[in-house]
Amino acid sequence: MYVTFYGATREVTGSFHTLTTAEDIILMDCGMFQGKRRDADAKNRVMAIDPTIITNVILSHAHIDHSGRIPMLIDQGFTGEIFSTRATADACRFLLLDSAKIQHNDASYLNYKTAKKFLGKVKKGGNGNPRNISKAEQKEINAILKSGDHDLKDDVILKLLKENQLEIIYPIYSIASAENCLHSFHSIPYKSTVSVGKDVQCTFYDAGHILGSAMTVLQHGTGDGDKKKTVVYSGDLGRFNKPIIKDPTLNFAEEHRDVDLFVMESTYGNRIHEPIQDMKPMLKKVLIETFERGGSVLIPAFAYGRTQEL
Repeated sequence: MYVTFYGATREVTGSFHTLTTAEDIILMDCGMFQGKRRDADAKNRVMAIDPTIITNVILSHAHIDHSGRIPMLIDQGFTGEIFSTRATADACRFLLLDSAKIQHNDASYLNYKTAKKFLGKVKKGGNGNPRNISKAEQKEINAILKSGDHDLKDDVILKLLKENQLEIIYPIYSIASAENCLHSFHSIPYKSTVSVGKDVQCTFYDAGHILGSAMTVLQHGTGDGDKKKTVVYSGDLGRFNKPIIKDPTLNFAEEHRDVDLFVMESTYGNRIHEPIQDMKPMLKKVLIETFERGGSVLIPAFAYGRTQEL
């Protein structure tokens, strides 16, 4: 049995790790790389291993950097099950569909920009004509590519790009693919043990990160004469004494305490956090100071979990 790290290795997104036995390949998370559009897109379109040889998937939690490429996995031939907690499966129903919609909108906008630039050159007469396009010509281009002020005519734009052999940006996966992958989820409660491969058992413990997040205990072996090998994958770990999420589990079953390999996320491994109890007074101080000088407070809550906490 061995573990291989393909994503979130010396970087903080795109979690993708495998546990391999003589009979099975178990994938731990299938996350999306997040960063600069071109670099992330190139990474996300290539799977590190052939999805058809993966037995099952263990999903630690619903954040897109851990779950975001599951639809793509199934599009490319994965036929196993995705094991997660019930709350994680429910959250993925929203987050994966949202991810697909964002990809569709991004691709649509980039294709629109390419088409608009092309039509602008046509209006100028080509050959590097330096003249500016008139407002009337801009309005004419927008009428070709848009319905009203905002809605893009995707069919018209794609046809224009194909006819003129221009680059077309496609989403990594479609909304339909995101909906389809939800049928492969198999939800199990915390502290319940299930088989995820031949002589491979999986047990989830609360990781305290977001609703449904789990530390995964994987054990391999029959236990008949030979000691089972135990691997623990932490996923993202939460902090203690947070307002709405339970603390990370500290009390593990006796049979899960003799660990052979512990795989831990370490996004904040080099940082000391302020105590949780200091967060409310700090927020209150910022609010009061801002309101007293007549300002406005904007709080960008960019992730599922942090928004609910605020």
